[in-house]
Amino acid sequence: MIYYYLYGDLLEPTSKPKRVLDVGGGYTALSRILLENHDYFTLDIMAHDDHELFEALQAHLGKTFWINSDWYQFEPDGHYDPVIANDLFPNVDQRLALFLDKYLPICGEMRVSLTYYNTPRWYKLKRIDADEVFHMLAWDGVRVKQELEKYIGQIQEPRFDLLLQDPPSLFANKRQVCLTNFKGGGNPSWKQ
Repeated sequence: MIYYYLYGDLLEPTSKPKRVLDVGGGYTALSRILLENHDYFTLDIMAHDDHELFEALQAHLGKTFWINSDWYQFEPDGHYDPVIANDLFPNVDQRLALFLDKYLPICGEMRVSLTYYNTPRWYKLKRIDADEVFHMLAWDGVRVKQELEKYIGQIQEPRFDLLLQDPPSLFANKRQVCLTNFKGGGNPSWKQ
């Protein structure tokens, strides 16, 4: 269902292909369709995947579309329409505002699924580069709302009240998911 709302229109052939940047998109059963229909790129460190296998897949398909980089370090080489981030912010990556500031100006549209918990959930984490152990509290709807309010001028049909509700979750881990579409091509409203 989420994939349909984020990618559905891109799965249909079109006379005018779009330049698509899929941040954290990985490779799915539908990636080949996106590659056939558009100038499609996935920007992903592929933390859970075999990099050599993915390189071989690109060679087999005859198209380089995987950008092996953290989105913050990647330097875009033009305009994208759309930029998509599915199931990345803020649960996996809490740098949501940095992402929006960097990529909204270079896209016509941005589609983002935001994952949050309206019941307390945290993770015990160990730093890779030190011996510290952290307990990181996952974002709730209030925190997501605070972050998104800075971009209200670019959000298509904002409904912040939905973030504060806690309906039964469709997911076993009880997460809530909010789909947010942004108008790109400009600065966030809080910077104007």
